[in-house]
Amino acid sequence: MEMSNPFLELAATGKNAWWRYVLGVLLVLMMWMIGTAIILIPVTLQIVSEASPFGLALALLTFAPMLLGPMLVTRWLHGRPVATLVGPERRLNWRRIGVGALLWLVLAGLATLVDALLRPGQYMLNPAFFQNLPLLLVGLFLIPLQTSAEEVFFRGYLLQATGRLTRNGLVLSVINGVVFTLPHLANPEAESNAVLAGLNWFVFGFFATLITLRSGSLDYALGIHAVNNLFGLIIAGYEGGALPALALFVASELDAAYALLSLLVAVLAASLFLNRLEAPGVPTASRQEQRYG
Repeated sequence: MEMSNPFLELAATGKNAWWRYVLGVLLVLMMWMIGTAIILIPVTLQIVSEASPFGLALALLTFAPMLLGPMLVTRWLHGRPVATLVGPERRLNWRRIGVGALLWLVLAGLATLVDALLRPGQYMLNPAFFQNLPLLLVGLFLIPLQTSAEEVFFRGYLLQATGRLTRNGLVLSVINGVVFTLPHLANPEAESNAVLAGLNWFVFGFFATLITLRSGSLDYALGIHAVNNLFGLIIAGYEGGALPALALFVASELDAAYALLSLLVAVLAASLFLNRLEAPGVPTASRQEQRYG
């Protein structure tokens, strides 16, 4: 069902000709690719090891152009404030970000605990955990940059762009989930089982889009995405993934089927919790339309 949505309506405050979005996406991708090539010059020339803290920092800093790109395009190509990519309040809501982060931390912890109980011996305590502290600190500070860049581009710019075509939340969530999956198929996880890995990324992208539309802002998605990646880096990770296996507990391999099943359960639980939190009796979109309409 199509309905007015305060997050999508923000695009109407700027210039929205179709060619501006096509050009905007191309400019963002160009900035990201060129920026990545420049940032990784020390690694490419083997001046810096990609396994070193500085190498990890450079790899994560490649997402800075992805974050900056949508901001510049929104301001200069579409002629609207950068803050409209976040939500109607035009500022970050740290309470919502914190709630999303804490909720996903609990759900990820429970999923990992169940996995450890179902597969005894699969997770091993990482003896090099404290030796990897410099790498972990780099990840702690810069992974939120990576996840925020993805959220601003996919759930911010691209979602508002496709919202010019349809206001159907399910359709937009499917589109965004598919687009979010495509670049992730280059990750190592896709090499062993591209279908299950792809479904994992699709479900996460679908969910992040749905809660963005439901809450009317990027806040929950920002918190959830950051904790999702930080959890895999610091608390429980696995060998052979996109993130280095530095976590306190490390599994020898990723069980893609269980990962998908646990993600579906976590998404359902998180959706129910956030819907109840955001709409104790009145739909969130309706409340925000009354507030900002």
